[in-house]
Amino acid sequence: MPTETVFTERQQKFTQAEEAAQRQHNQLAFWRLVWFIGIVAAIWLLIQLNQQLGAIVALVTGLIGFLILLKKHQSVRHKRDLAHQLVLINKDEASRLKRQYLRPETGEQFASPTHYYSGDLDVFGKHSLFRLLNRTHTYGGQKRLATWLKAPSAPESIRLRQQAVAELNPQIEWRQQLEALAYVESAISRSPDVLIKWATEKTSPLPGYLTIIRFVFPAITLSLFVAWLMGYVPGGVVLLGLAVHGLVLSQTSGRAKEVSEQTFEISAALRAFRALFQHAEKFKGDAVRLRAIQQALTSGNQSASEAIGQLGRLTEGLNYRRNPYFFLLFGIATLWDVHYLFRLERWRQTHGPDINRWFEALSELEALNSLAGFSYAHPTYATPDIVEDQFTLDITLATHPLLAQNRSVANSLIVRGSGKTILITGSNMSGKSTFLRTVGANVVLALAGAVVSAERFSCSPVRVFTSMRTQDSLEESTSSFYAELKRLQTLIGLTKPKADRPQTHLSQERLDGQQFPEEHPDGASPSQDRLPVLYFLDEILKGTNSADRHRGAEALIRQLHQTTASGFVSTHDLELGQLTDADGFVRNYHFQSDLNNGELIFDYKLRNGICESFNASQLMQAIGIEMGVVQK
Repeated sequence: MPTETVFTERQQKFTQAEEAAQRQHNQLAFWRLVWFIGIVAAIWLLIQLNQQLGAIVALVTGLIGFLILLKKHQSVRHKRDLAHQLVLINKDEASRLKRQYLRPETGEQFASPTHYYSGDLDVFGKHSLFRLLNRTHTYGGQKRLATWLKAPSAPESIRLRQQAVAELNPQIEWRQQLEALAYVESAISRSPDVLIKWATEKTSPLPGYLTIIRFVFPAITLSLFVAWLMGYVPGGVVLLGLAVHGLVLSQTSGRAKEVSEQTFEISAALRAFRALFQHAEKFKGDAVRLRAIQQALTSGNQSASEAIGQLGRLTEGLNYRRNPYFFLLFGIATLWDVHYLFRLERWRQTHGPDINRWFEALSELEALNSLAGFSYAHPTYATPDIVEDQFTLDITLATHPLLAQNRSVANSLIVRGSGKTILITGSNMSGKSTFLRTVGANVVLALAGAVVSAERFSCSPVRVFTSMRTQDSLEESTSSFYAELKRLQTLIGLTKPKADRPQTHLSQERLDGQQFPEEHPDGASPSQDRLPVLYFLDEILKGTNSADRHRGAEALIRQLHQTTASGFVSTHDLELGQLTDADGFVRNYHFQSDLNNGELIFDYKLRNGICESFNASQLMQAIGIEMGVVQK
């Protein structure tokens, strides 16, 4: 069944479920009101009949019944909200197939203007690879997916992700439920870093004397309060007891306030995190990466979901102190802060060392779920083969992943060996830039562990580098030509002589995140420094005159030939192709256009050789420039 049909049918299914839950929700709201009015009336009537015992029984029965109805009401509301989110998820999935996006996240917070390729290849932004892939909702999940797209992963890591994606792919019910649970609570997208810092940092222990007096003092003060009610002691004694409580609380108020501030924002999301962890724990995968996630979501004999649920209740309880009425009427009398500080400290000692691992595991699972959702939505896309023995780029019928399939033209190409340049010539608007982005975007997807928009795809671990959309900068007093030169200078600095054997292995990423590639503004990490570079240079040196452009471009291509780098150069300079093709390390391809009855026709097909026809004159003439008046 076509995936668009699957998503449409699921959208209809969950719309019906949402409507049914809404009807049940409305009915329960009505019966809660009836129950409340009935109980109030019964209590009033029993009091009027001097049936005080019956009134008390009615009150207790009414409270129990009301709580049962309330809990049922909350359960139905949660069911309705989940169905609503599942409707949105499937609507979004159907829209993505047309390359339209309903979710607002663009990943632009992870972008960098100095990154090697993300700007040119639309990794982040309104119409981007991140937006196409992203099915994450937590901050950590989004960051993990962005990291995979910003730098190549180790070949073994890629294969383990592919294995996990293959297992998650058909589990559409479980995958979408994971998304829906995260959708329900918007606070889940906030970074948990402050919470993790609180849970893992070393602090001085609470004073030992508080262990005893947190129970003794409230008991004494309560006894004094009862004695005051019975007339045995004056009210000033009770106030004195509360003053002593205030003195005790002043010893911990700073710490309680600090802990409250560290946990308040994320505490609202902990209930949703508990549901996410619980759902994650239900999936017992066989893939290595999925098994590792399952193992990570434990802490001794307690699961991550249980521990996070407990933390949620503790932080919620502590933060009652932020309500001044509660604190004055109840918090002082019970030494509320002290009790919760002890309980939170006990939780931190037990689970603090594990909390970072739990969130890393959840981030990993969400990112894998994104790759699996992308794979499920595109069953014809290929799972890439990662080749480690030599530089290889072998693509069959590849299209641009950001273009809808009915708008894209497939092309094939093979590049093997280092120091090779694919020179692409062609007329304006014929498809040169789109082809470069097609290859580059699919390489980025492949090295992130995703499926690619091709019938078959093999590539080596490489560092992708692009110079395609260089712009001038008024702020930095930089022309577009000089901006391009700076990009090319960066490329030259990345390349290594052929005498240096290129490294195609990257250190394996561990699940706990301690050995993930270090993030840099440009997307590189020390472990990637010796990878061969795959470059994409569009309209090379376009900002200078033709003579300098030709000399500079040829010199750069010859210089790159002496390195482990290989790549693509598009140009209008036909002479460049003619001069360098004889040396054997440059292969010429082209795109062309045809003029049919005064109309330019593009087929966007890659052809061997140098382009022999250009359309600039026809395009200029079409807008009204009289080309015939040019002096010969």
